[in-house]
Amino acid sequence: MIHSTLPRLALLSLALLATPSWAAKAKAPAAPTVDPGLSDYTAQAVTVDPKARYLDADGRIRIGGAEHVRYIVQRFNQALVKAHPGWQFQDESKGTTSAVPLLTHGVTLFGALGRGINELETSAYSKIVGTTPLEIRIAYAANDTSQHLATSLAVYVNRANPLTQISALQVTRVLTLGNPEGDLSSWGQLGLSGDWRKRRIHPYGTPEFTGFGTYMQATHLRGRALTPGYEAYGNTEAILARLAGDPAGLAVAAIGLENKQIKQLPIHDDQDGGLTTGTEAQVRDGRYPYGRYLYLYLRREPGKAVDPLVREYLRFVLSRQGQEIIAGQPKGYFPLSAQDAKAELAKLDEVAAP
Repeated sequence: MIHSTLPRLALLSLALLATPSWAAKAKAPAAPTVDPGLSDYTAQAVTVDPKARYLDADGRIRIGGAEHVRYIVQRFNQALVKAHPGWQFQDESKGTTSAVPLLTHGVTLFGALGRGINELETSAYSKIVGTTPLEIRIAYAANDTSQHLATSLAVYVNRANPLTQISALQVTRVLTLGNPEGDLSSWGQLGLSGDWRKRRIHPYGTPEFTGFGTYMQATHLRGRALTPGYEAYGNTEAILARLAGDPAGLAVAAIGLENKQIKQLPIHDDQDGGLTTGTEAQVRDGRYPYGRYLYLYLRREPGKAVDPLVREYLRFVLSRQGQEIIAGQPKGYFPLSAQDAKAELAKLDEVAAP
């Protein structure tokens, strides 16, 4: 039996070797392109304060925050060690919720987050430090959830629902109360007829003070109270599992998870009439209303600019070389445009208000 299998294995091996290289490459998604207008990084000498709290006992620079940035941050560190031979790094990443507390006490050089900091984190930081941390956008959020990266969001309905599109304003009017344009509570108000006309909409999402919840409040919900029928679940998986069993449901959750039970709704632009679905191009050019960012938060003190070492670190991250690292992660984050990177670089010279 073994001898009869060998010829077939040999033929299979030859067939694999004979497969043209372009066939294998065709299956791999193309890496995002990097804006040619991004500036090149040139290392500048930096004097490191030996008493800085972000240095460990061996002089290594501690960094921390969300673990999902580890792929790109490790490569940032490797490149910066080559540019600054005296630098060494120690990864203290313990998750998103650890980022701001560690930064507040100066224990890490920066805090990496896949969301903006919330009011509670800002308040705690301000009480101790006396001002707010500096927010730097370093990439656009991903549209693939397979690596548990920070992603853009999407609007979903059950596949039994005949709705084919929705606008961001309509979503806001479904999720909240007190909208000047009027609240939306039935599918007929979104254009459905027949048995759907009087059927109530069942909205789903995350709790208000989660990463998604904070983003939605700050960017879309205009600080309004959530509708009483809103059901909150702790993560995207739970939200979409609930939606899969509810034909009348509407959910906001992580993008890219359409399946046999649920469908993602294209977002209608009330200004130009176009539809967006959160493609890479739509997220990067700002057309998709639920596109988000990846952040590094930097420590500042009243009346001071950021530490020169972290400024140098961010100069690299926002350069062409740094953005190429971001673009190089398979199914990862999307690199910034030159215009957005320039705007973030300008923040590094700001002095915190006293």
